[in-house]
Amino acid sequence: MKAYFISLMIFLNILFVNIFGQNSWELLPPSEGATAISLSIDSLKSIIISDSDDLNSNVNLYEDAVLVLLNFYKESEASFLIQNLNISVRGDGQDNFVIWQKYYIDAYAKGILGVSSAIDDMNSIAQFCSDKFYKMLAIRRLSEIGKFDYWDVVKENKNNPMGRTTYICYAKDERYKNEIRGELESEINSLDINNWVGIISISENIMFFDSSYGLNIIKNKFENSNGRTKLEYFIHLGIIDPENQPQRSISAIANEENDELRAEYIPRISTINLGMVTKNYLTPFFVNFLTQHIQTFPGSITYNKINGFINKFLPPCPDSTTQTYNLLNNLYNYVDSVFSYSWLGDLTFSNELKNILTIAKTNLQNGDSLTCRVQVKAFQDLVDNVYKDSLNSDARFVTIEGWKFLYWNAQYILDRLPELPANPNLLVNLKNSLGNQIPANNVTYYENSWKDAVNNGDGTFTVITTKPTISIRVYYEYASLQADNVTAQNNSYTFTTVNAAVQLKNSLGYLIDQGTVQYYAGAWRTFGTTSNGVATKELLPINYSFRMTYEYGSIDKQQNLSSDPTVVFQTVNAAVQLKNSLGNFIDQGIVQYYAGAWRSLGTTNSSGIAKKELLPANISFRATVGNVSLDKQQDISVNNLVEILLNTP
Repeated sequence: MKAYFISLMIFLNILFVNIFGQNSWELLPPSEGATAISLSIDSLKSIIISDSDDLNSNVNLYEDAVLVLLNFYKESEASFLIQNLNISVRGDGQDNFVIWQKYYIDAYAKGILGVSSAIDDMNSIAQFCSDKFYKMLAIRRLSEIGKFDYWDVVKENKNNPMGRTTYICYAKDERYKNEIRGELESEINSLDINNWVGIISISENIMFFDSSYGLNIIKNKFENSNGRTKLEYFIHLGIIDPENQPQRSISAIANEENDELRAEYIPRISTINLGMVTKNYLTPFFVNFLTQHIQTFPGSITYNKINGFINKFLPPCPDSTTQTYNLLNNLYNYVDSVFSYSWLGDLTFSNELKNILTIAKTNLQNGDSLTCRVQVKAFQDLVDNVYKDSLNSDARFVTIEGWKFLYWNAQYILDRLPELPANPNLLVNLKNSLGNQIPANNVTYYENSWKDAVNNGDGTFTVITTKPTISIRVYYEYASLQADNVTAQNNSYTFTTVNAAVQLKNSLGYLIDQGTVQYYAGAWRTFGTTSNGVATKELLPINYSFRMTYEYGSIDKQQNLSSDPTVVFQTVNAAVQLKNSLGNFIDQGIVQYYAGAWRSLGTTNSSGIAKKELLPANISFRATVGNVSLDKQQDISVNNLVEILLNTP
């Protein structure tokens, strides 16, 4: 009879999977550094089977065994898990604490596998479990799938950590949204505006269920604060609402009296190029604001920051999805903007430029992209010549700001348009690591000086010369590679890229996400974001500097791709340990680290330790217990244990 009952339950569970074949909630990874990760499938299964009724077993090992199978062997081991995740409880709340833990693990895993009975199991935990942590965790899991049936329990436990999280999750239900939002807003109103950490934290709680409302609270605090506090709100708004930062910069620069703080509202061009700051700063409107105010702050930090911005900025390269015709319209409008800011002199000259663009748009509409290119090139040359001809006595002029916006936006259009093909003497092409032809940015050859080869419009370039041999360079993704003594007559030459792979590993050597990768080629360029711990990009086989950004921190590494195309970055497990004045460990201490702003590292455990995987660099750490804080800077590539002694009892 028992065997029949078990067989029936297995059948029903498989039936439920077929009916409800999607995850009930998000799949979590195993514990960092879990022993179970290195075990075989058979060993993992043995842990689950042998530990199912053992009250003295290692619950964490049981949980990690389940999570490893779910994360790495879900497809092949789903049936095993469904058949063996069958811990039972009496339902009267008197079961052993270990049983409730395992019961929760089983319910969570079955939900991941799409077994509908997982919801009933979570309800059982919510109703009968005597342990508040797992009780609230089960209620939270139910809220994640739209089940909001325990409001009274949630309200009663809202002031403990797991209860607080669940309380905020319940705001997703319209029945409780206004009450929760009102209480959170009351908490904010009870805080001094200078307590930006607390206000931002609670505002982000509100943003979890009402993004615009929470964002507006932080905006309001920015507008009504001053000094360092205002800057902290500004920095955070740059993360959650980056597109509107330029207007906030304008407001703050005009009103901030402290020179050092005022300069912080002007971004560095490098941070914009790296994608860390919005490209909305690279508009005529913002650049004009800076040019109008630079003389207001002579000899100041602000003056130097503005001057550096104006000298280094370039208009952003348009998105590849933007149609060429729209780029021509944008360039036409830029002429008006540049003229209105007095960066371009003489109305007749302005109209002449716009007439050229009107002809170019007509050419493009008629399908004549080659003639369109001729017009855009004429526009670019005219702007360039007037800018360089400072001795000309006529009314026409172009300032450096106007030149940048007009010249470079014309260049971005030219990059889209084909060049006339030519009869080859030397045909040069570029192929990727798979042998497929890819378009190079340019090819040059040396004949008394470096000259551009003819772009054939099909990804190949033609070198026409009378010399028997020459040196040639291919340009791709902002870098170049040179070949010497290449036969220049009736010949073809192929450059080849390599598939550069940048890996991010944790301190145990496992690939992790999500790292942002850049490489240096004249400036820091976007390489990509890791997926399954790896980002790849076709690059020329030369020596590059690579930069990995992870958890807001960055480190650089130089490598020659011709020798090894795989570049490995590895984090260290940074451990911050807090002790009081008597040398005793401090738990529940709040630990932060500085990476552009103060970031959360975690809360210390009973051993006084909080851990986080970070890139090996020199980092400032901050420990806070009550009203006592202390900062310490340490190079965790040398020593990953950061010990902080707080002057507390």
